[in-house]
Amino acid sequence: MMVRSLMAFMAAFVIGGAASADMLQGLEDYYDNVKTLQGGFEQQTLDERNRVVDSSSGEFAISRPDRFHWSYAAPFSQEIVADGEKLWIYDVDLDQVTVRNQAEVLGSAPAQLLSGDYDDLTQAFEIEAGDKFVRLTPKEGGQAFDEARIGLRDGYPFALEIDDALGQTTRVELLDVIVDEDIDEQRFIFEPPEGVDVYEADEGEALR
Repeated sequence: MMVRSLMAFMAAFVIGGAASADMLQGLEDYYDNVKTLQGGFEQQTLDERNRVVDSSSGEFAISRPDRFHWSYAAPFSQEIVADGEKLWIYDVDLDQVTVRNQAEVLGSAPAQLLSGDYDDLTQAFEIEAGDKFVRLTPKEGGQAFDEARIGLRDGYPFALEIDDALGQTTRVELLDVIVDEDIDEQRFIFEPPEGVDVYEADEGEALR
């Protein structure tokens, strides 16, 4: 009985190790091979007691590397656009745009994690496979979260979870995902509308 139990344990260990290796390889393959990703999303924020404190939904488009358009349609309208150099956040209801240096905010939004470069990811985070997700833990301070988890299916991400320093968790489910189809370049170009306030977050001053 002891021999059989040991053999079963070893078999489970080998299978688990193979599954973890496959998941890590799947993450690297995504960054190496997938160029564009687009679809819809549903997002929830949960507090430290696992209670939903915020829900939202919208559409997204990613053109790797480093460009994305994350559009919240409900309950409040917000546009987040990364053009490869700048990260623009447009709060429609507030008539306000915040702009930041994109290189300084790795991981500050779900799309930021999915649109980047794999080498940059490995330099910034410890990466390990969990049961259902690949876990990203910042190697140094200064990141916008304590831990992130990326779920993979059929070679592309289908879900993300991000734990912040306040004890909250943001969960994002990607819906109706389309892989490697052309995306209009205009989606990754942002021009602040006339009349809105534009604020340079990194410099701490208004641009207009």
